[in-house]
Amino acid sequence: RSSDLFDIEFDEANPKNGFIVGNKGTFLQTTDGGSSWQAKSFANLDPDEEINYRFTKMSFRDGEGWIIGKPAILLHTRDSGASWERVPLSPKLPGDPYNVVALGPGKAEMSTSAGAIYTTDNSGRNWKAQVRETIDATLNRVSSSGVQGASYFSGSINDIQRDADGSYLAVSSRGNFYLTYRPGDEFWIPHNRGASRGITSMGVVK
Repeated sequence: RSSDLFDIEFDEANPKNGFIVGNKGTFLQTTDGGSSWQAKSFANLDPDEEINYRFTKMSFRDGEGWIIGKPAILLHTRDSGASWERVPLSPKLPGDPYNVVALGPGKAEMSTSAGAIYTTDNSGRNWKAQVRETIDATLNRVSSSGVQGASYFSGSINDIQRDADGSYLAVSSRGNFYLTYRPGDEFWIPHNRGASRGITSMGVVK
């Protein structure tokens, strides 16, 4: 079957060990640095169920890896991908899992399409919210504040980027503003674009 591929990642602990994820349950592994790839499946997902998943992002660090996808799913490995466990996600999770970053043994950060950001330090058994409200809630609060020009910050978000230091950028779908979040902030902060042209996307200089 033809599939769209969304992410590729190699294990720092074993650079020849890599993975590709995509739609229709696509999950590929290489053990020779990418010269050849083999289709894999997850033992804890029924094959008829797995094909419905769109695995979108993954992150590895020192043999520990995380995969997210839609419908909302989170998978975790402690042994360089030899085995995977499905980590339960709350049905009340705001938005879909959007990004995941492995931070160390048992530690990871996950963000959602609604701008929620969570961290875990016990392999996903518990998650701590890093922002007090979603992007929509922030924009609604700012827009209804009565401050002149506050209604400018309305609309949806179409792109969220994370810097290596844990800072985030989010861009309005209308291109008329963007938002920032830095570790320690309680809320996303909206900003005027500062130019007449609309913003379609933003990136982070490494």
